[in-house]
Amino acid sequence: MINIYIKCLFTAAIIFSIHLYSMAQSSSAAVINVPMKGVKDKNQKKDWKLIFSDHFSLSGKFDESKWSFSPRGNPAWAKFLTPSADYVFQKGGKLILRMDDQSISDDKIPYHSGGIQSSEKFNLTYGKVEVRAKFNKGKGSWPAIWMMPENPLYGNWPGSGEIDIMEHVNQENVVHQTIHNGYVTDAQGGSSATHKAAYKEREYNTYSVSWTQDSIAFYVNSVHQYTYKRDADGGSKQWPFDKPFYLILNQSGGAGWPGSVDKADLPFVMEVDWVRVYRAAD
Repeated sequence: MINIYIKCLFTAAIIFSIHLYSMAQSSSAAVINVPMKGVKDKNQKKDWKLIFSDHFSLSGKFDESKWSFSPRGNPAWAKFLTPSADYVFQKGGKLILRMDDQSISDDKIPYHSGGIQSSEKFNLTYGKVEVRAKFNKGKGSWPAIWMMPENPLYGNWPGSGEIDIMEHVNQENVVHQTIHNGYVTDAQGGSSATHKAAYKEREYNTYSVSWTQDSIAFYVNSVHQYTYKRDADGGSKQWPFDKPFYLILNQSGGAGWPGSVDKADLPFVMEVDWVRVYRAAD
């Protein structure tokens, strides 16, 4: 009887050890490139020094020492961009980015939209970016706060990377925070390194990233949502994020990801309260 009792204890100990090992393996795997909503990230504890900001406190055109119009182009988000103060302007201490279907006699496209970028005026390699903004919802709408490489030294998109601090489409009740590169982006432009985050609808929310040599952590209203980590063996295909990136703020739509516009939902408007960029303090 004693031998049987000892064997039972021994068997139970082995099963318990296997269970603990399995849990440890699962926990270790979960640290890399998975959503960790509500978990405070170590990057939040860093001391930061402000290096760039805009509170859009004036009326009229944006500060041209910091921003320029995002140009119209072939990508879906840029298809209707319009370099006009009707679509990007400051009012009431906010930056207003607008999209509508108003007719412009010398620019006959179905929609016009607004976007600005800091390319060739401000960029950063590593740091913390925070943007406080709100937007309305609508079929075909696509507001975004994001970053692109100043010089695509690792090749054309997506090879040199893209950091999407916030994107919203259509009537969804979530925002998307996404990494693009040659490793996680598929032939259709989708990314496996992405996370959907809840936000306060019809209110201002603060969207941010904390970018170091080894990771990019995403937040909404200071709550950690997701971290993309550098793989030491991944090379530039997995981690092209060691070069300067600039900022883009735009209200787009009507093409690509969000699809067609329901004109009853126009105009689409994103209001930006402020932009703040920091580097880690020495």
